[in-house]
Amino acid sequence: MRFPLIVLVVYAHSLGFGNIDVTAYSTGWNVYHFFSEMISHNFTKLAVCWFYTISGYFFFYSLKEGCFSAKWVIGKWKKRIRSLLIPYLIWNILFVLLTLLKDWALTKAGLYVRDDARWLLDSGISYWFWGGPADFPLYFMRDLMILSLFAPLWYLFVRKCKWLSLALLVIMYVSPFCPSIPTMRAMFFFPLGAWLGIWKINMLAICRSVKIPAALCTVILLPIATYYNSSDYHEWLLRALYPFAMISFMNICDKLASNEKRCEWLVSMSGTVFFIFAVHELFILGWTKGLFLRLIGNGLAASYVSYICVPIIVLTVCVLLYKLASRIMPKTLAFMCGGR
Repeated sequence: MRFPLIVLVVYAHSLGFGNIDVTAYSTGWNVYHFFSEMISHNFTKLAVCWFYTISGYFFFYSLKEGCFSAKWVIGKWKKRIRSLLIPYLIWNILFVLLTLLKDWALTKAGLYVRDDARWLLDSGISYWFWGGPADFPLYFMRDLMILSLFAPLWYLFVRKCKWLSLALLVIMYVSPFCPSIPTMRAMFFFPLGAWLGIWKINMLAICRSVKIPAALCTVILLPIATYYNSSDYHEWLLRALYPFAMISFMNICDKLASNEKRCEWLVSMSGTVFFIFAVHELFILGWTKGLFLRLIGNGLAASYVSYICVPIIVLTVCVLLYKLASRIMPKTLAFMCGGR
């Protein structure tokens, strides 16, 4: 599932982060906005939900009953230093340095500069590594590190109160509770994944058993959530949509993996996922969108072409950069990607 999920992440970011009001009128631009908003600002949000769920699931899945100890916890935290903290620092610092270098080079060349460097410097270190962060998609890693610190306490509670712990998660999910750090999705889906991993629940079996109802609910809720894209109801509609969309997406991936060649290809591409996640916002996405804007304009037909093609080109460029880096500096690349 990892590579299909990162495809969704790139499509989510390709449209920007502000929701656009949509209407039911079937005119050209309204249809485009409905289509793009439905994908990028509604359906693709399930990607982060699944990444949190998978992270929580495998945090505890290999832990055998009776083996939980301080030594095990410290070992897990040490691994997270290598796999999360070090890459998090590296990529955020790299983002800041490359932004400073880019603005300096464009200024020296006498070209137009948006002055991203000044904005970053004014934002300060706290924004680079906490409030933003600088390399924005890495907020996922920030939240994951926070939740990993408290995961052992969650384990103890879940082991003693199996159904009460699940009930508290559900109550939190349907409440107005909506923190910004960690995000709501992190606060619910990582602990949910951990709960499933602690009790060794087969997620795929569950998803297969409710395939048709989940698909129907996704088809119904997705356009409704899109229609209320900028309303006060949007957050609640998304919370209703997430479980069904996530189940449907796992079933789609299950179908893809049923073919041996497709499965082998998806597995082979999974090694590129963290690199794509970290690097696609390092000018690649913005410059590709800018290139399309200059080449084909921003008319209706051009907007459809750009929306569909830009993420594909960004993914291709990222994969090629990954393969190049893996040839010329494999150890450095592995270190920057947390040993992945």
